[in-house]
Amino acid sequence: MMELIDVLIVEDEASIADVHCLYLKQMTRFRPVGVARNVAEARSMIRILKPKLIFLDNFLPDGKGIELLKELTAQNQAPDVIFITAASDMETVREAVRCGVFDYLLKPIAYDRVQDSLDRYLKYMSSLRACDNVNQRHVDELFNFQAKYQHLDMLPKGIDGLTLDKIKELYLADAVSFTAESLGKEIGISKTTARRYLEYCVASGYLEAQIKHGRVGRPERTYQRK
Repeated sequence: MMELIDVLIVEDEASIADVHCLYLKQMTRFRPVGVARNVAEARSMIRILKPKLIFLDNFLPDGKGIELLKELTAQNQAPDVIFITAASDMETVREAVRCGVFDYLLKPIAYDRVQDSLDRYLKYMSSLRACDNVNQRHVDELFNFQAKYQHLDMLPKGIDGLTLDKIKELYLADAVSFTAESLGKEIGISKTTARRYLEYCVASGYLEAQIKHGRVGRPERTYQRK
């Protein structure tokens, strides 16, 4: 059974908090464990519930979320934070970045943007657990997962961003190699579609292709990380 990620929602507007909760309940890996309406409640619930992730608003009745974020940053083993706020001034953004928020979402938010953030968070957590020691590639992947929303309209026709992310996630492990056929079976797409994605990854410099000579039949084209 997959481990659930406990999420604390810090939001004083009840309607927004309710929508966050309903949305998270539909996710298979995230579990809302509480709603804090102000900074004081948030401090108490963080201490008691020990959430892994926080949806944090900035403008709260008894203070600002950014100040709570600074407090959390100074603590050991502080939760990860997705800042969801109407605060669009550059100083707040700068402070949030300094404190290491995983993402910064401006209200009113689109939930496809929240979905993107949570998908990247899952990949980020998976990569953190993948190994004890990292090389430059692992570090690059971690920072890529924390990068802001990718512009999917920049991808060529026939290349879907979510499918591409799934393929790249498979290649996080060391010494992974796929053929178009084996990749297709792994993620449930046709061999032709898998080959299109693999060749795109080669063209973009993410993968390299080699010819593998088997004992029987034609040589196979295999794809691995550079």
